[in-house]
Parts: sequence; structure tokens; C-alpha cells
Amino acid sequence: MAAEESTSTTKSTSKLSGPVLFLLLGIGIGYLITQVFLWPIINLSSRTSRTLNITSKRDVDLYEEVRVLCFVYTKSSQNHLQAMGVFRTWGKRCNKLVFMSDKEDTEMGAVNLPGNGKRIETWRKTKQALKYIYDYHLGEADWFLEADTGTYVIMENLRQMLYPYSSSTPIYFGSPGVVMSRAALRRFVELSLPNTTLCEPKDTGATMGKLRECLNNVKVMAGGSRDPKGRRRMYLIDPQARLNAYLRYDPNYWFWQYISYRTQEGTFAWSNYPVTFHYVQARNMFYFEYMIYRLRAFGPKRINEFLPDKIVEAKENRNYGREMIR
Repeated sequence: MAAEESTSTTKSTSKLSGPVLFLLLGIGIGYLITQVFLWPIINLSSRTSRTLNITSKRDVDLYEEVRVLCFVYTKSSQNHLQAMGVFRTWGKRCNKLVFMSDKEDTEMGAVNLPGNGKRIETWRKTKQALKYIYDYHLGEADWFLEADTGTYVIMENLRQMLYPYSSSTPIYFGSPGVVMSRAALRRFVELSLPNTTLCEPKDTGATMGKLRECLNNVKVMAGGSRDPKGRRRMYLIDPQARLNAYLRYDPNYWFWQYISYRTQEGTFAWSNYPVTFHYVQARNMFYFEYMIYRLRAFGPKRINEFLPDKIVEAKENRNYGREMIR
């Protein structure tokens, strides 16, 4: 009797082991197929990541979308000091970099600009430089940045500031570091510069006031360079300047007389996304390079960054100038 029960149990177990074995074998084969063939092509973009968010606008590289030609004034005596500071730091992030010097320099690629060494003729230098860029490089960029070797530019922030605007819109921003659209450069050279009633023909004198007048006379807009919180992004001084004269409002001090509008006081009024700093010594440009592009604090510090919306160009801006050129 016991033998019959044992035989019956053995037969029952053998009947069950077949389906179970095939089930386990099917699960194993399915797992292998998933790992080898399907898993690599599954879209993982919806998964959260601590290091990369591929759907965020902050990962967009504006280098090709907002093309900037930088032309920098220098002197032959500075070519291997201040000029090399620009050449080896922020200048390499321009789409094209052109040095304007009082002597031609093949190593730096500096263009000879007669009279560039004379401080009294800064206006002449500006007119010659803009005419040269118009004649030889107009089609190579959308925006044109004028700077000197004492200026440090954070090119990524400059492109972010310019992103909403079309290069066909006649507009400029500054200073220090005046940047103008292609349309603005065309109006200056084609309409304003040849007309002595629109643009100062004398060569001597400071540049900014005369350049602003020449641009305004042909309806080139002065763009606002402040950030969304109303803070300046283009600075006449570098961050190391700690004199109270720069941080506290004083109507008798040159700094506050020069800027177009009074801003907030103190270091916390400085933008988180500055574009330019001025009076930066060559050695400090390398400090900036390290502090901005290499220094990191350990741990996740994700912040939300968004590009501003595009601005639609007014129709009258597109038509103005074409009629005058005819």
C-alpha cells in the first residue's frame, strides 16, 4: 500500500515538473532578450538624473545660434601682455576674434589701425575699426563686440542676453564692451558715417557719446543690458574693486556720473549673470577663467535656467534704411 502511494506521488511530481521547467526557462529567455535587445533602445529621457537634464534649455549651446565677432583694441607694447590675456581666455569663445593695433602683428593676427596708439583719437579709432569690420567681416557674425584689452567678457552670458533679439534689428548695448547687431553696424557705416550732419566728422574726443549720437540719428535703438531683476550686467569695474565710491552712490564720483542710470548699491546688487567687467589686469583674467569655468563646490547644486523669449522685430525697423539707401 505504501509502495503504491509512493509511486503515485512520483508520477504526480513528474507531471508538474515539466510545465514549471518550461515556465522558468521562458522567464529566463525573456529576461535575456530584454537585457540584450530591448533595454538599450528604451527611451530613458523621462527618468530623473542628478547630473544631466537633456530636456532643459540650459543645455543649449548658443555658440552657433548667436554668432559674435569680437574686435579688441590693443597697442604693440601690449600685444604680449594684456592682449595675450584676452587671446588665451575669453577671446577664444568668440566666433571670430580680431585685434586692432597700431602695428600689424602676425602672431596675434592684429590689424594695423593707423592712429590707434594715440589716446586723443579714440573716436577716429572707433570709426576706422567699425568700417574695417563692415568691409571684411560683415557676413561672418550676427553681433559685433567692441572691447579693449582691459575688458573681460563672459561670452555665454553675452549670448544669453542677445538671444531674444534678431541681428536684423538695429540695436546696440553697452558699455563697457559695446555690442551691436549686424543691422546696427550697417546703418552706422552706410547711413550715419558718410553724413556729417548725422555723425561727428572730427577724429578727436571720447567715443561713447559720439557713437551713441551717430547710432541714434539713424534710429538704432539703445538696448537695456540689465537683467530681469534690474541689476547691471555690464560693469565699468572688476569684482575686486571694493572702494566705497563704487558701492555707495556718490553723485560727484566719476563712476556714478558715467553710467546711464543709477542702480542698486552694494555687491549684492550685482547680477548673477554678468556680461563684462572693465579695468581687468592680464593676470586677473586667468583668475576669472579659473573661478568661472573650473572651480566647483562639491554636491548637487542644480538651478533652474531658462532662455528669454524671442522678441518680434517691428516692421518699421526692417524697412527703415532700405528706403534711405535707395
